[in-house]
Amino acid sequence: MNELPVPDQDPSLLDVASLQRRVLLTGLVTMVLFLAAGVALSSLELPGWYVLPIAVLLYAFVVRPMMQPVRDAVRLRRDLAYQAFLDQRRG
Repeated sequence: MNELPVPDQDPSLLDVASLQRRVLLTGLVTMVLFLAAGVALSSLELPGWYVLPIAVLLYAFVVRPMMQPVRDAVRLRRDLAYQAFLDQRRG
């Protein structure tokens, strides 16, 4: 059978509390930036549909990069769990 490689990653990837803090920080930063964008839109008296491109840009340039360590940790934990399942199944 094909063995899954366990990547040599930062051990903090498996720290659940660190991941929870990262998710909360991302949520807080996103909320503050979205509110700031809303205030800027209303002060500039721009139409409301400008919120959509701003939200897409916030996701692409803020949320997605900030959540990358969380996605890496989830992928690593899934790989380790699957490897343990395969090992248990074999032996």
